[in-house]
Parts: sequence; structure tokens; C-alpha cells
Amino acid sequence: MVLVELFTSQGCSACPSADAFVRELPRLGFGRDRVVPLTFHVDYWDRLGWKDPFSRAAFTDRQAWYASSNRLRSPDGSAGLDGLYTPQMVVDGAVQFSGQRRETAAHEISRAAQQAPAFDLAVRATVRGSTVDLSVDVAGPGSERKDADWRLSAALVAREARTPVHRGENAGEVLDEAAVVRALSERIPLPLPGRPVRIQLTKPADLAWPAVDVVVFAQSEATRQIGAVRLIEARDLDPR
Repeated sequence: MVLVELFTSQGCSACPSADAFVRELPRLGFGRDRVVPLTFHVDYWDRLGWKDPFSRAAFTDRQAWYASSNRLRSPDGSAGLDGLYTPQMVVDGAVQFSGQRRETAAHEISRAAQQAPAFDLAVRATVRGSTVDLSVDVAGPGSERKDADWRLSAALVAREARTPVHRGENAGEVLDEAAVVRALSERIPLPLPGRPVRIQLTKPADLAWPAVDVVVFAQSEATRQIGAVRLIEARDLDPR
């Protein structure tokens, strides 16, 4: 499975087309069994007259974390990134480009899908009121990996959202978006096999559990490469 991240904003006039592409991924042959999209709404465009209700400083920090590594490459092979921009798409933590470049995205996703995961993630998700408790273990062919470079992250994701925009560059538009990240955990060290770690995420009050997915992924601190991804759909959340 390939992790596709889109850094976007409802205050950016160039972003709706990239958000539409994320919505269309299943129709283009990149279904949820192949591609896990995450859209992170950054907060630096909120000053343009529209406060994106899904924007978080933590999501801007994640984009800046990518930029600071100088390890992301462009599709032409050049490295580095000069500042932050939207819409920016990052495929498997390795390559970045404008989210408006659909053909490039399809090519990079297909290329990333040819890479074997570094290991498997075994995840149990239990819902308790407004929180979901995750128990994450490392399994599979790479499970003996003890490299301290790897970190785990978990995201709570709204499968879809619709927002009427009243001000800013997209004033008058009704924006339909998919895979909107509403909560993101800290990056924590990868557990040793047989010693699961626990992560807790809190659901915003405006979301219902049937509309929520959880995504868990392992990522290299040094290279930003994604080593494994696991999608837990709402129907697989274990209520308590």
C-alpha cells in the first residue's frame, strides 16, 4: 500500500483541484486496497480571509519537517525543497510535486507500489467513547528490524467533508474533500516484535465513528521514507 499525503488549504484557490484528485483516486484505479490518502490542512493561508476549519499548526509542522530534511526528491530527480507551498503532494515520503499534476501523481504512485514494505504492522483499534486506543505491533518479514531510526504515527481521518466557503480566495464555493486528517499522533519509536505500543487518538465532536478511518504508518526519521502503512476502516473499529 502507498501513502499519499496532500498538504492543502481551503484558503488556497489552487487547492480544490488537488482535493478533487484525491477524491477520484478509487475511480482512477487507486482504491483503498492500494493507496491510502491523507490530506493535511495547513494553517498559513488562514490569514487570507478564510479560517480553514480543518487546519492545524501540527499539520504545517509536518510539512515543514519534510522540507527541513532536504531528502524529498522531485519527479525529475532533483532534491530539496525551497519553502512550503500548497497544494503539495508527497508519495511514500520520498517524492514531492504539485498536487495538481495528476499524471505525475499516477506515475509516482504506481512506481511506489512496486516497492515491498519494510515490515508489516499489526494493529488493534478499540473505541472507548470519543477516543480510539491503538495497539500496534511489528510483524512480518522485516519484524526483526531494531533500527532506532523508524517511528510510528497514527492519524484519525474523516473519509469525506463538505464545507461552504464564505470568504477568501474560494469564497462562494462548496468544497468537497476526502481523507481529511482530524488528529495526528506524535512520532514514537517503532516497537520491538512482540512488544506492542499503544497510541490514543481523540475524535472531534463533529465526527461520528462510522465516518472515521484510522491510518497507522511507520516512517524513517532520517530519509522520511514510508516503511509500512495500515488502514483500519470504521467497520473494523472494535467498540467497547
